[in-house]
Amino acid sequence: MLVVAWADGAVAEGERERITERAAELPERLRAWIQQRLHSPPGPYFRYQVAHLLTFLCSVWPCETGESHGWQADAEIWADEIISEASWLRRLFGGVSAERRELNDLRKILADGEILATDRIWALARGSHAALAPRHTAVLREEPGQCLQALSITLTGNKLSEDGAPERIAVAALSVAPRDLDLEVNRVTELLTRYGHLRENERWIVLAEEVARAGRPLTPRQRQELSMELVERLGHPFEEVSFAELAYLEDALAVDAHWVSWLPGKLEELHIDRDRVSRKQVPGTFQAPRGEVLAQVDPKLVPGPPGLGFRVLDIQCRSVQQPGRLRLASPVFLQEPPTAEAVDWVARHLPDMCDPCTQLVLDEAAGTWMAEVHSHCPEQESADPEPLPDGRSLLVPPWVWFRAAGALNVRFFAGKRKAAG
Repeated sequence: MLVVAWADGAVAEGERERITERAAELPERLRAWIQQRLHSPPGPYFRYQVAHLLTFLCSVWPCETGESHGWQADAEIWADEIISEASWLRRLFGGVSAERRELNDLRKILADGEILATDRIWALARGSHAALAPRHTAVLREEPGQCLQALSITLTGNKLSEDGAPERIAVAALSVAPRDLDLEVNRVTELLTRYGHLRENERWIVLAEEVARAGRPLTPRQRQELSMELVERLGHPFEEVSFAELAYLEDALAVDAHWVSWLPGKLEELHIDRDRVSRKQVPGTFQAPRGEVLAQVDPKLVPGPPGLGFRVLDIQCRSVQQPGRLRLASPVFLQEPPTAEAVDWVARHLPDMCDPCTQLVLDEAAGTWMAEVHSHCPEQESADPEPLPDGRSLLVPPWVWFRAAGALNVRFFAGKRKAAG
């Protein structure tokens, strides 16, 4: 009901009353959760989380008795309606995915009420991605003032399709990354205020969508050319999804399958999976077996402009034969509401972090902050690991940082910041 109520961007009074009435028999803290989402937008991931939950329940619940339950037919209809534009989600959890959570675990979560109390509903299906082999493919085309990009993920299951080939699901988001274009400060302030109740990673995804909207929209010809080139590279068709849909899938893969792949531009890739951690480009080339990697978050933030700090993920290879180190930094607001200086920094530099052909570098020395823009990445991969200089970190978009930490099982504080004043 919440998904439908927010479909047009606002909740009508009649919808609010109807949902409040239906929620009257829920426990108090769940009623409070419902009321919060009636007054604040639930975020770009919400409908996928709900659809994921319904799809998962439809798949796993009959496993106990082999019989259909009364709610299942309705749930399947709801899931289909919610994800009518994202059929990949239903096929992912109903076809390709081979593993399911134990029903007892599901019952415990239901009993604790955590399904409604958490924004991490996809964690219900932890393990569903375990049989999949993700592959990240990108097509980049530079144009004056912007970069066109098609980012895709291909998931290969352990089942065979009708033609005897492994079953694959490929999804891709086509977008424009603007060049030398700052976001409107008032718009950034508005979005940060409106979505202040969301988890930190999803709040940044809202800002990333704003960056994409700031550029010139793709023309039909550009979209067709990007799609054709991507199909040629993949060797099979793909389903187009939104940036939020792709981000949701990448977040789920990072948490559930310990996989993340980041391609900032020109053959440059950060890849984390069960077996290895690698980055195929200078500066900061890093290659190490997964089991020999020690990853942790620095206990202190690197200071930035007033009200903004930088959280650093330190990845080290403990192998004597192949030592290496990679540091990833990402901005974090130190208080709510964010300071004017913090908002100005985001409006100016977030588009640079979204540009697949630039790389920002954080200088941690002496507690000062600066950014270097590497606009001309090497065209070829580096043959030998070449670490970043001491005191330097790659400044990556926050959603990439969260996925890297999730794929490496790194725990850190990401709670609410102190209120201003």
